[in-house]
Amino acid sequence: MQKKLLITFAIIVSIIFSFSVCFANDALTDASNAVKDTMNNAGNAVKGTMDNAENAIKDSTEKTENTMRNVGNSVEKAGNTVEKDVGNATSQTTTRNDNTYTATRTSTDGSATFMGMNATAWTWLILGIAAIAIIAVVWYYSMQITSENNDSRKD
Repeated sequence: MQKKLLITFAIIVSIIFSFSVCFANDALTDASNAVKDTMNNAGNAVKGTMDNAENAIKDSTEKTENTMRNVGNSVEKAGNTVEKDVGNATSQTTTRNDNTYTATRTSTDGSATFMGMNATAWTWLILGIAAIAIIAVVWYYSMQITSENNDSRKD
Protein backbone atom coordinates (compact mmCIF):
# COMPACT_ATOMS: atom_id res chain seq x y z
CA MET A 1 0.00 0.00 0.00
CA GLN A 2 2.82 2.38 0.82
CA LYS A 3 4.46 1.68 -2.53
CA LYS A 4 1.26 2.58 -4.40
CA LEU A 5 0.91 5.79 -2.43
CA LEU A 6 4.56 6.70 -2.98
CA ILE A 7 4.34 6.02 -6.71
CA THR A 8 1.11 8.02 -7.05
CA PHE A 9 2.62 10.92 -5.15
CA ALA A 10 5.78 10.82 -7.32
CA ILE A 11 3.72 10.82 -10.52
CA ILE A 12 1.63 13.77 -9.33
CA VAL A 13 4.74 15.74 -8.34
CA SER A 14 6.48 14.98 -11.66
CA ILE A 15 3.37 16.08 -13.60
CA ILE A 16 3.17 19.31 -11.62
CA PHE A 17 6.86 20.13 -12.20
CA SER A 18 6.81 19.17 -15.86
CA PHE A 19 4.68 22.15 -16.88
CA SER A 20 6.11 25.64 -16.89
CA VAL A 21 2.84 27.59 -16.95
CA CYS A 22 2.48 29.91 -14.03
CA PHE A 23 -1.01 31.23 -13.39
CA ALA A 24 0.21 33.60 -10.69
CA ASN A 25 1.79 35.98 -13.21
CA ASP A 26 -1.50 36.55 -15.06
CA ALA A 27 -3.44 36.97 -11.83
CA LEU A 28 -0.80 39.31 -10.46
CA THR A 29 -0.85 41.40 -13.64
CA ASP A 30 -4.66 41.55 -13.56
CA ALA A 31 -4.66 42.56 -9.89
CA SER A 32 -1.98 45.17 -10.54
CA ASN A 33 -3.97 46.64 -13.42
CA ALA A 34 -7.15 46.64 -11.31
CA VAL A 35 -5.38 48.51 -8.51
CA LYS A 36 -3.93 51.03 -11.00
CA ASP A 37 -7.36 51.58 -12.57
CA THR A 38 -8.94 52.04 -9.15
CA MET A 39 -6.30 54.56 -8.12
CA ASN A 40 -6.67 56.46 -11.40
CA ASN A 41 -10.48 56.54 -10.99
CA ALA A 42 -10.14 57.78 -7.41
CA GLY A 43 -7.64 60.44 -8.49
CA ASN A 44 -9.96 61.57 -11.28
CA ALA A 45 -12.89 61.74 -8.87
CA VAL A 46 -10.90 63.85 -6.40
CA LYS A 47 -9.68 66.11 -9.21
CA GLY A 48 -13.24 66.52 -10.49
CA THR A 49 -14.47 67.37 -7.01
CA MET A 50 -11.70 69.92 -6.54
CA ASP A 51 -12.44 71.48 -9.94
CA ASN A 52 -16.14 71.73 -9.07
CA ALA A 53 -15.32 73.33 -5.71
CA GLU A 54 -12.93 75.77 -7.40
CA ASN A 55 -15.60 76.74 -9.93
CA ALA A 56 -18.21 77.20 -7.21
CA ILE A 57 -15.86 79.44 -5.20
CA LYS A 58 -15.01 81.46 -8.32
CA ASP A 59 -18.70 81.90 -9.15
CA SER A 60 -19.59 82.99 -5.63
CA THR A 61 -16.64 85.40 -5.57
CA GLU A 62 -17.72 86.93 -8.88
CA LYS A 63 -21.31 87.23 -7.70
CA THR A 64 -20.19 88.86 -4.46
CA GLU A 65 -17.96 91.25 -6.39
CA ASN A 66 -20.85 92.21 -8.68
CA THR A 67 -23.16 92.69 -5.71
CA MET A 68 -20.64 94.89 -3.93
CA ARG A 69 -20.08 96.91 -7.12
CA ASN A 70 -23.85 97.42 -7.44
CA VAL A 71 -24.08 98.47 -3.79
CA GLY A 72 -21.22 100.92 -4.31
CA ASN A 73 -22.92 102.39 -7.35
CA SER A 74 -26.19 102.73 -5.43
CA VAL A 75 -24.42 104.45 -2.52
CA GLU A 76 -22.64 106.77 -4.92
CA LYS A 77 -25.94 107.67 -6.61
CA ALA A 78 -27.57 108.28 -3.24
CA GLY A 79 -24.62 110.45 -2.21
CA ASN A 80 -24.89 112.47 -5.40
CA THR A 81 -28.63 112.91 -4.83
CA VAL A 82 -28.09 114.04 -1.24
CA GLU A 83 -25.32 116.40 -2.33
CA LYS A 84 -27.59 117.90 -4.98
CA ASP A 85 -30.49 118.26 -2.50
CA VAL A 86 -28.22 119.87 0.09
CA GLY A 87 -26.91 122.22 -2.56
CA ASN A 88 -30.46 123.15 -3.50
CA ALA A 89 -31.46 123.67 0.14
CA THR A 90 -28.37 125.75 0.81
CA SER A 91 -28.94 127.94 -2.22
CA GLN A 92 -32.55 128.48 -1.14
CA THR A 93 -31.57 129.52 2.39
CA THR A 94 -28.76 131.81 1.29
CA THR A 95 -30.93 133.63 -1.19
CA ARG A 96 -33.48 134.69 1.46
CA ASN A 97 -31.36 137.57 2.79
CA ASP A 98 -33.73 138.34 5.65
CA ASN A 99 -31.40 136.92 8.30
CA THR A 100 -34.27 135.52 10.35
CA TYR A 101 -33.17 131.89 10.09
CA THR A 102 -30.85 130.54 12.76
CA ALA A 103 -29.74 126.93 12.84
CA THR A 104 -29.49 125.04 16.09
CA ARG A 105 -27.22 122.09 16.26
CA THR A 106 -29.25 118.91 16.78
CA SER A 107 -26.57 116.23 16.83
CA THR A 108 -24.41 115.49 19.81
CA ASP A 109 -20.67 115.82 19.95
CA GLY A 110 -20.24 112.59 21.92
CA SER A 111 -19.86 114.19 25.32
CA ALA A 112 -23.52 113.84 26.29
CA THR A 113 -23.96 111.42 29.17
CA PHE A 114 -26.77 109.91 31.17
CA MET A 115 -25.88 108.80 34.67
CA GLY A 116 -22.22 109.34 33.83
CA MET A 117 -22.13 106.93 30.86
CA ASN A 118 -22.10 107.80 27.17
CA ALA A 119 -24.19 106.04 24.50
CA THR A 120 -21.55 103.39 23.76
CA ALA A 121 -21.29 102.37 27.40
CA TRP A 122 -25.08 102.13 27.67
CA THR A 123 -25.20 99.96 24.55
CA TRP A 124 -22.62 97.54 25.93
CA LEU A 125 -24.37 97.44 29.29
CA ILE A 126 -27.71 96.56 27.72
CA LEU A 127 -26.08 93.91 25.48
CA GLY A 128 -24.36 92.37 28.52
CA ILE A 129 -27.60 92.22 30.48
CA ALA A 130 -29.39 90.65 27.49
CA ALA A 131 -26.64 88.02 27.15
CA ILE A 132 -26.83 87.15 30.84
CA ALA A 133 -30.62 86.85 30.59
CA ILE A 134 -30.38 84.51 27.59
CA ILE A 135 -27.82 82.31 29.34
CA ALA A 136 -29.98 82.21 32.48
CA VAL A 137 -33.07 81.16 30.52
CA VAL A 138 -31.19 78.41 28.69
CA TRP A 139 -29.67 77.17 31.95
CA TYR A 140 -33.08 77.24 33.71
CA TYR A 141 -34.79 75.17 31.01
CA SER A 142 -31.92 72.69 30.72
CA MET A 143 -31.97 72.16 34.49
CA GLN A 144 -35.75 71.72 34.39
CA ILE A 145 -35.44 68.97 31.76
CA THR A 146 -32.65 67.30 33.74
CA SER A 147 -34.76 67.46 36.88
CA GLU A 148 -37.74 65.90 35.10
CA ASN A 149 -35.52 63.11 33.74
CA ASN A 150 -34.08 62.41 37.19
CA ASP A 151 -37.55 62.41 38.79
CA SER A 152 -38.87 59.95 36.22
CA ARG A 153 -36.01 57.51 36.99
CA LYS A 154 -36.97 57.33 40.64
CA ASP A 155 -40.45 55.93 39.88
